[in-house]
Amino acid sequence: MASWIESPGGLVCLFALGLAIRLVLARHSGGLQFDVSLFRQWSDRLVLRGPAHFYEPGYFADYPPGYLYVLLALGKASRVMSGEPPSLALLKLPAIIADLGVAALALLLAARLTPSGGTRRAPIRATAAAAILLNPGLILVSAVWGQVDSLLALLVLAGIYAIAAGPPRVLREACGVGLLAIAFATKPQALLALPAIVVVLARRYLVDGASASRAWSTIVARVGLLVVFAVAVVVAMFQPFGVGPTAIPRFYHDAGSLYSLTSLWAFNAWGAAGFYRPDIGPGAVTVGGIAAFHLGLTAFALGTIAVAARSWRSLARRVDESAVALFGAVAVMCLGFALLTRMHERYLYLAVAGLAPFVGVRPFRWALAILSVCFLLNLHFVYVFYSQHSSPPGDAWTIQPVYDVVFGTAKDAWQRKALSMVTATACLAVACRGWRSLDRRADAIARQS
Repeated sequence: MASWIESPGGLVCLFALGLAIRLVLARHSGGLQFDVSLFRQWSDRLVLRGPAHFYEPGYFADYPPGYLYVLLALGKASRVMSGEPPSLALLKLPAIIADLGVAALALLLAARLTPSGGTRRAPIRATAAAAILLNPGLILVSAVWGQVDSLLALLVLAGIYAIAAGPPRVLREACGVGLLAIAFATKPQALLALPAIVVVLARRYLVDGASASRAWSTIVARVGLLVVFAVAVVVAMFQPFGVGPTAIPRFYHDAGSLYSLTSLWAFNAWGAAGFYRPDIGPGAVTVGGIAAFHLGLTAFALGTIAVAARSWRSLARRVDESAVALFGAVAVMCLGFALLTRMHERYLYLAVAGLAPFVGVRPFRWALAILSVCFLLNLHFVYVFYSQHSSPPGDAWTIQPVYDVVFGTAKDAWQRKALSMVTATACLAVACRGWRSLDRRADAIARQS
């Protein structure tokens, strides 16, 4: 069975099963009304008015242009096929396809990250793909909810794969940087993947490049080329929407300041303190006189510096670059979810997806399982809550008495606070302790060679 599931035919069947589950659920679920109706409105607006007139004062649109290009394509295709704005099924399709792409990248990365002995003993590639394809939380986001976090994960994982999973070449690095720039122009959470990637490139140039007697002028030129290329991609993504280079920082600042609240139902440290409470300004939650926003940002910055230092140390121990880049992205994402204010529940998607390629290492399997359960509980709570409070109410997809017992009924119910503390603790544990498993994996590979 293990050998069959790893065969091309077995993998095709696995991907077909994941696709079939998503298509069936997408067909029988109405999505989260607010999100899918907003996507439909945006798609129709893009078709009728064009990108240049999409962002206008007084019109609510807090997404960068990356996904708007997808909505524009869907809107035009729907107009050709039916003369109407996109249907719910069509709106869900890109996220479902992106799920399959994330699973394919998890499969490729797992084959690289697992010691050769492990790949012979267990179906590692199929297990990594199944961790995406059959993960209830990831299925809920795309097929039931109708959200598009899988698109961000696809771009980030593809960027990491291009940069760190092959021989260092300018073309590969440029492709990876371009994908990450597109990811940033899709959702700003892509920035959380950058610290470890920057460390990988810095060590590649400053240590490995210097040892190869590469001229400093060449190193500076190469780094400058990548930075300019990344900026150019982001600027090019915004340009058709009438947002110039100098207005891009303001766009992200305004979008990030739209919800200046502790936790937007994310089960994290600030959810334990209280949901939907001001994180800055009058009436803000404070700790020792420090506003929640500043305290969370400071703690996150210190944690990110620690991750960068630990990434450098792991590279010095000859841990694979792709392992450092990928787990570094997972670690920073976990830190951000646990410590930052203004977090949504779906922002843990990238961390869960990023752990899938590490299924060949036992501690990471436990981490993936625990985070997947925490993620699913948080998603289910929010999806049901908003479905029941939408107008008209949507499909709740829950057993109400069980839901009330697990999550409570008050805004800051003790159950929600407890789940917030558990999830935050799990995220911090993964970010801190995962490096030991990477080091042990490097030692195991060294013993085999």
